[in-house]
Amino acid sequence: MEESHFQAERLESNNGYTWTLVTRLGDMLQEATSLYGPRDMSWTILGVEFGLDIPQIWYPGSRKDVVVQLGKRALDDTLQACYQLAHESIHLLAPSGSNLAPVLEEGLATVFSEDYLKTKFGRVYTSQTPSYQVAAILVRDLLSADPQAVKKLREVEPSFTKMTQETFDAVKVTVSEGLIQKLLQPFVRS
Repeated sequence: MEESHFQAERLESNNGYTWTLVTRLGDMLQEATSLYGPRDMSWTILGVEFGLDIPQIWYPGSRKDVVVQLGKRALDDTLQACYQLAHESIHLLAPSGSNLAPVLEEGLATVFSEDYLKTKFGRVYTSQTPSYQVAAILVRDLLSADPQAVKKLREVEPSFTKMTQETFDAVKVTVSEGLIQKLLQPFVRS
C-alpha cells in the first residue's frame, strides 16, 4: 500500500504537510463545489477506504453517512487513487442513498476526474470503460454549449437524480432535446 495515501509528512518550506487522500478529497470537493455548486451538507462524509475492484460510494447504516470506497488497484497507484477519488467526489455533491445515477452525474464525474488529473498532475488519464467514455462525451457537449450549465441546473435542482426535462427548461440551456434525454437516462455500466 502507498503510505502517502494516509501518512502526511511535514513540509519544512511552508509549515504544511504533504498530500494524502483525505487532503486531496478536500481539494477536490472545494474545486467541484466551485465549478458545479454546493454540496448537500445533510450527508456526513466518513472518509476514504479501499474496497472492491471498482470504486463506489457506500452508505453504511440507515443514517445519512457516506463512505468513498476506492478500488484495490488504487492501493499502490497514486494517480489511479486520485482519479477514482475525483470521480467519487462528484457523487458527494448530492448523495442519493442509492447506487443509481443518471448519465449526467456519471459523465460529470468522469469529466471532473480526467480534468483534475490533467490540471494537478499534468497527466492524461481516461476511463477505459465505454459507458463512462460516452457519458463523458455527452457532458462535454453540454459544457461546451454552456460551461455553467451544471451549476445552473443544480441551482434549480441540487440532486442529479431528481433532474428532469423541466429542470433543463428552467435554466434555458441551449442544447438538443436528444442530448438532454441522453443525460437524464439512468446510467448503465458496460
